[in-house]
Amino acid sequence: MRGLLSTEVETVGGKTMFFDENITFIDLEASDRRDAIRKMALSLYDAKLVSETFERGVLEREDRFPTGLSVGTIGIAIPHTDADKVIKPQIAFASLKSPVKFCLMGTSDVEVDVSLIFMLALKKSEDQLTMLQRLMEIFEDQKLLSEFAECKSQEGLEQLLNQAGLK
Repeated sequence: MRGLLSTEVETVGGKTMFFDENITFIDLEASDRRDAIRKMALSLYDAKLVSETFERGVLEREDRFPTGLSVGTIGIAIPHTDADKVIKPQIAFASLKSPVKFCLMGTSDVEVDVSLIFMLALKKSEDQLTMLQRLMEIFEDQKLLSEFAECKSQEGLEQLLNQAGLK
């Protein structure tokens, strides 16, 4: 992913460090989309990666501009908000124990059962667009998406992220 984003991010051994294990959830239990967003945003806030207004910003944006996608048999959401609410760029990931409903992107009343969430916390709007485009390329690979949905360990997630070119 080197060179993919214009934002300077922390690197270790020359590798961009996204999807930190402290903001990664395998089998996250959430009662609904708001609960899932809250839990993920709180992990970003606790890690001092986003401001205290990040969660509210994500929830409000999701209400206005839904990010749910149905890709084959897998529902995905890509919640995010304005770059000014980000302190340090990062992407949080969650596979949900049970799917929750998100509104389908481009609609306000069509719901999709989401089991994978990629929450973007990026400092520049052009970086959000670049990452959204990169994620969409990955979402076209149904086999890879199935592997993300079936992943049950941080180590397995790391391998999938490397395979997808996100780590």
